[in-house]
Amino acid sequence: MRLALVVSSLGRGGAEHTLVELSRSFIARGEEVTLITLAAPQAGEWLLDAGVRRLALGTPVGAGSPFTAPGRLLARWRALRKVLVELRPDVVMSFIDETNVLVLLACAGSGIPVVVGERIDPRNLSLRAPWRLVRRLAYPRAAAVIVQTQSVRTWAQSFLPPDRVHVIPNFPLRLPDEGEITPEPRRLPLVLGIGRLSPQKGFHLLIEAFASCAMHQPDWRLVILGEGPERGALERRVASLGLSERISLPGFNRHPETILREAAIFALSSRFEGFPNVLLEAMAWGLPSVSFDCPSGPSEIVRHGVDGLLVPREDVTALALALEQLMADDELRRRMGRSATEVRERFSRERIVQLYLDLFGRVSGNPLRPQSAS
Repeated sequence: MRLALVVSSLGRGGAEHTLVELSRSFIARGEEVTLITLAAPQAGEWLLDAGVRRLALGTPVGAGSPFTAPGRLLARWRALRKVLVELRPDVVMSFIDETNVLVLLACAGSGIPVVVGERIDPRNLSLRAPWRLVRRLAYPRAAAVIVQTQSVRTWAQSFLPPDRVHVIPNFPLRLPDEGEITPEPRRLPLVLGIGRLSPQKGFHLLIEAFASCAMHQPDWRLVILGEGPERGALERRVASLGLSERISLPGFNRHPETILREAAIFALSSRFEGFPNVLLEAMAWGLPSVSFDCPSGPSEIVRHGVDGLLVPREDVTALALALEQLMADDELRRRMGRSATEVRERFSRERIVQLYLDLFGRVSGNPLRPQSAS
C-alpha cells in the first residue's frame, strides 16, 4: 500500500505524533509512506523513521491578511494537488480541520480516497465561519472521517453517513512496562496536573479545589507541569491563597516520568478535550484520577469508581470533594491505581494500529493482513 499522510507542520502535538506512529508502523510492514507538510521543516519536529519519504511544500500556512489570504490558500491548494496527483497514493490520511478541508479539495475528482481526522471536540473549538461551512460541504467527500470519542461521533453523524464515521483513540505517547510503575505506598502525597497553562485546561479551577482541601490535608502538595499564557495569573492566585509552599508550577517537562512515578493522584480540570493523552498516560503509570466529565474524552478513559472519579465539568466543589476522598483513603488510591494500569491493554499501540489498518484496507479496497509475529 502507498500511504500519504498530510499535516500542516510536524510539531510535537498529538496529531503529528499519530502520523509519526502510523508511518513507523506502516514502514515496519514494508508499506510505502510519504509524509507531507504544508510548512517547511522547523526546529523541534518529531523524528521520522528512515524509510519515510518526507515532502515539505514550504507554502505559507498562516491566514494572512484579508487581501493575501485567498492567494495563500490557492498556493497551498495548487502545491498539494500537484504532489498528491503525482504520487497517486492508495490512501491519503489528513489531520486537523482546515488541513482536512484543503486535502479533500485538492483530491477532488482524482479518485484518491481521503481519510480525515478530527483531533479535539469540534463542538468546543470554534472554526472561522467560512471554514465551518466549507467543512460541512467537504467532509461528505471523505472516504472516512475519524473521531476520537463516541460523543464526537454523534456530532459527525449529524451531517455524514453513519458508516463513514469511525472512532479511533489517540496513540499514547509512552505507556510504561509493569516493572516501571511505583507501588502506591511508596508514592508521595502529591496531586499532579499536566497541560498547557491556558483557559481550556482550567488550572485555576484545580488550584481553587486544592485550596479547599489544603486545610484538611496538610501533607499534600499540588504540582502543575506546563507553560502558557495563564502562568502569571495562576502564580498570583497561588500567592494570594498563601499556598506558594504547597502549589508549584515548575514549567514544561518533556520527560515527566519521574514525577509520574512519585505522584499519588492525577487531576484533569479541562473545560473540554478531544481524547486527553495525558490522562491516559497518567493512569498507565498507576495514578488514580479525578477528572471533570468533559463532553468528550474522559468518560471513555476513566471508569468512574473503578480507576478514577468523574465530576461535573467546572464544578470546583465536586472536584475538591473527589480529591479529598482520594487523599484520605490509602486503600482506595491503591485499588484504583491498580485498575488504572489496565489502560495499557485497553488502549495499546497494537490495537490502535490495527484499527487504522482495517480502515485503510476497506477504503482502498486492498485489505491489509495483520503483521505476523517475528
